[in-house]
Amino acid sequence: MSGTTEKGMSAHAARMTRRDLLKVGVATVAGASLGSSVSSPAEAVTVNWQRYKGTTLSLLFYKHPWVDEIIKYFPEFESLTGMKLQYEVIPEVQGREKLVIQMTAGTGDIDAWHASMHVEKRRFWKSGWFQPLNEYLRDRSLTAEDYAWNDMTKSAVEAVTQPDKTISALPTFVDPFVLFYRKDLFDQRGWGPPKTLQELEDRARALHNPPSLYGFVMRGLKNANATPWAYVLYSFGGQYLTPDRKSAMNTPAWVKAMEWYAGMLRRYAPPGVVNFNWYECSAAFMQGQVAMYIDGVNFANQFEDPAKSKIVGKVGYAVLPAGPAGHFAPTFTNAMAVSAQSRHKEAAYLFCQWATSKKNCNRELLAGVGVARASTWGLPEIKAKPRMPLSWYQAYQDSLRIGRAGLPEIVDVTQYRDIIGVAIQKAIEGAKPADVIAEAHRQFQDLLERTEK
Repeated sequence: MSGTTEKGMSAHAARMTRRDLLKVGVATVAGASLGSSVSSPAEAVTVNWQRYKGTTLSLLFYKHPWVDEIIKYFPEFESLTGMKLQYEVIPEVQGREKLVIQMTAGTGDIDAWHASMHVEKRRFWKSGWFQPLNEYLRDRSLTAEDYAWNDMTKSAVEAVTQPDKTISALPTFVDPFVLFYRKDLFDQRGWGPPKTLQELEDRARALHNPPSLYGFVMRGLKNANATPWAYVLYSFGGQYLTPDRKSAMNTPAWVKAMEWYAGMLRRYAPPGVVNFNWYECSAAFMQGQVAMYIDGVNFANQFEDPAKSKIVGKVGYAVLPAGPAGHFAPTFTNAMAVSAQSRHKEAAYLFCQWATSKKNCNRELLAGVGVARASTWGLPEIKAKPRMPLSWYQAYQDSLRIGRAGLPEIVDVTQYRDIIGVAIQKAIEGAKPADVIAEAHRQFQDLLERTEK
């Protein structure tokens, strides 16, 4: 999981005007993906949801806000289909370890799982563990007419589509990174959110007044820091891989990105930031100790929860500032995947389709969990019950339109995260950016040679 936490809704969410709401809905739909290797069913064919009545499906979920919400409606699926759901919800690292063991053994015990595409995409595809869903999506006896595959956002479709154009999963949740900032402090100075990295740095410097207030924070801890790092890397024009899939780290863009990332945390973050994961960053921001924070958009729920946060109603949400190379928002996508080893593939697909339907996307967004569908943001139910400040909705949608996969699509994503994570930690502690990048490049190239054959 890139960075999400418990759901908590604010009673102080800003009211939306009709014009604002229409703007939000239209803006998101405009960003919907219209191109893929699958077309939506165009003619009415009734899906027999009772087709696999009596089947028991075995599902695996990693702990995630989307999972917390969808579980509430499992009895509805069981009533609709006559199937039974057996499921397990465990932390992501342990869950993935269990899944890999079972897939390697070929037991077929898991029918579907909530995949972290930003980690599992290439490895599981090359291992043959994803059941391709293209034909299921085309089959009008399996896919409901109103499922509307083309309603999925462009970044979500890209995240689940493999190099051979097979679709490995149905997107549930897209988590773009955004800027959280103390709107009350900004308003006092007549500032809007920073539009560029230079403006962000200038405002961090102006607000930095330790120990009462620190100007800025992002993750410093090894591995965890690899996700916000993507934003800075893209902003400076960096790429993960060359066209022939070798390490692209040995470029000036990587060094410049490291100078900015490590320098900002060294100068303006709280002490000990080198060991901060999302939890420590969020806690410092919620307690009013930090002026600006970059992380996954769905952390916002806790900021607006009076039981947890000292800054309820004081937070602004904005798309990430532009860097020298342009505007980018790293995104991290989860999706429901059918196991290629399942003995109940079509039945499992029916569950995945139901879980990612418009109805359930609507429920998720009403609960404050972002979704992969474009139209959901403009539905009347969402417009009637805004649960977060308007700037949260707008930042989310603006970020989806400039979304870009936050991690390299390679077999061993975890090892890459460790490599760059150690480099970032060393740079924060004072090592020369050029030196840590040179060492990371050597290690990354070695990793690719060992795993990308």
